Amino acid sequence: MIKETLAFLKENYAEDLSVLHVDIPIITEIPAIKFMDAKDLFLKTYGRESTDFEDFDPEEEKLLCEIIKKQTGNDFVFVTHYKSSKRPFYAKECMDNPEYTESFNLLFRGMEITTGGQRIHDYNEQVTKMLSRGMNIEQFSSYLMAHKYGLPPHGGLGIGLERFTAKLLGFQNVRNATLFPRDINRLEP
Repeated sequence: MIKETLAFLKENYAEDLSVLHVDIPIITEIPAIKFMDAKDLFLKTYGRESTDFEDFDPEEEKLLCEIIKKQTGNDFVFVTHYKSSKRPFYAKECMDNPEYTESFNLLFRGMEITTGGQRIHDYNEQVTKMLSRGMNIEQFSSYLMAHKYGLPPHGGLGIGLERFTAKLLGFQNVRNATLFPRDINRLEP
């Protein structure tokens, strides 16, 4: 999808991209690395020991993208197999190790732009996970109805379009790529 979108932009908006000095990445194949392998890579490459084994801090996202760019020439990298404790209650756990999930983040030029993964479709598996997190399943009866009556295997993702745009345009701050940015001083347009 990203490859086709970028090709579309280059073909139909070359003049605009030139005016904005957009550096369109060339995508052949997007590499993937497991979350804990990435943490090990920071230690091996930079001698940087992580203190958070649930997520990356912004500096780690930048470092990982730098390493991948040097190794493969790619501006994108998929990070997979995040810990179950970090992901939402609906994230499917790995069959071989339920401590991790079948989920991913897509990083681009030092920033997470997409989060997604496979979701739980089995009713009993979903209820068990919710109960293990202390959730009241009665409050999720409409959500669980689809699981109960035959939800097919599925996944989902969310893309940060402003983040992607900011990185394409080389902006240091995502607020510069957002029509109505929100922060601690601005909640309304």
